[in-house]
Amino acid sequence: MVDYVQLISRAVASLDPNIREARQALYRRARQTLVDKLRSIDPTLSHTDLEAEQAALESAIQQVERDVVRRTAPPQRQPAQERYEYRDRPPLKDTRNWVRTAAVALGVLLVFAVGAGIYSFWPRSLDDVRSMAKQRNVSSTSDPAEIKSDFVRLRQLVYYRTTQPVGTIVVDKSQTFLYVVRPNLSAMRYSIGVGTECTALSGLYHVARKEELPGEKPSGHQSAVPPGLPVLYLDKADYRIHGFDGAARISLPEGCIRLIKDDVIYLYNHTPLETPVVVAN
Repeated sequence: MVDYVQLISRAVASLDPNIREARQALYRRARQTLVDKLRSIDPTLSHTDLEAEQAALESAIQQVERDVVRRTAPPQRQPAQERYEYRDRPPLKDTRNWVRTAAVALGVLLVFAVGAGIYSFWPRSLDDVRSMAKQRNVSSTSDPAEIKSDFVRLRQLVYYRTTQPVGTIVVDKSQTFLYVVRPNLSAMRYSIGVGTECTALSGLYHVARKEELPGEKPSGHQSAVPPGLPVLYLDKADYRIHGFDGAARISLPEGCIRLIKDDVIYLYNHTPLETPVVVAN
């Protein structure tokens, strides 16, 4: 087999200029020349021999091209390693130390300021605490009309977590609140007055009946009570949820859970019969 590498190398070395386009043209002529020469041989070579010679020529062309590219490629410059001398320079100072110190000092001053403010408003004695608790406490017999001015005691939608189903009325006698359970952990809360007649009231009941009782007639300097104040009767006739108008009370000696006029009307209109009523002590 002919040494194609040596032949192609010599031909490439004689090119002027030795550029890629010139080398590719030389390779094409070498391929065509080889094909013409092999076909002119007598006896004719087999197809396998022809492919072997062409493969040898292609291998030689690739080897020569790699060698030429490697020799003509510009040398890669190694990045110069810069050397820095710090002998004549002063040591660096960490400027963050004073920032941290100032932040800590500011935090300490802020804590002291907040503590002083809380202390200035803190009750000075146990008697002050008790007097404040008495002012905020609502007794079980207090009337909602007297505390309606307090926003907390107004009828409002509040967050309420309970296992009772939606629509259930929950009467909390200790907190003097009535809750109507609503979806999404919420409830409509009413302020109530709890009378002495319902001391034993506790457990599960249902709204058995609803009525609108007539109001009282005016006596002395009192104004007339508008007629039609509603009443919700529970399973036992002794227990009712009813309302009153200001200081003029409805004459219901056996009633025990009282709401102001607006609240009892709203509750009456939104409470169907057989609604469960849970009374908690």
